[in-house]
Amino acid sequence: MSNGPGGGWAAEEMARADLGDKRLKDRLISICDRFSESPESPINQACEDWAETKAAYRFFNNQDVEPDAILEAHRRKTAERIKPHKTVLAIQDTSYFIYTPHTETKGLGTISRKEREEC
Repeated sequence: MSNGPGGGWAAEEMARADLGDKRLKDRLISICDRFSESPESPINQACEDWAETKAAYRFFNNQDVEPDAILEAHRRKTAERIKPHKTVLAIQDTSYFIYTPHTETKGLGTISRKEREEC
């Protein structure tokens, strides 16, 4: 995680998340940052180690964490971002491309966390 709680995009995105406990909000931000670094990976691969994996699962199983509270913070931030624009396109594409095995493909940058670990 490059920015930690309070420093990255997730801290800004989830600034208004009201989970009733600062520790839960900090965990949410950490999870969002970690998962954004490796969006193609399952939880156990996206997390740095077993302790972080267990913490993520505990967060998801926590009865005090309301998914609507997380979504509400994201909705508000999204509304703020689009407000100054006259037209906003919400395009979704579920295509999935895997370029990692194409050894001759150059210049794409880091494609996945798995690729960084194999190098």
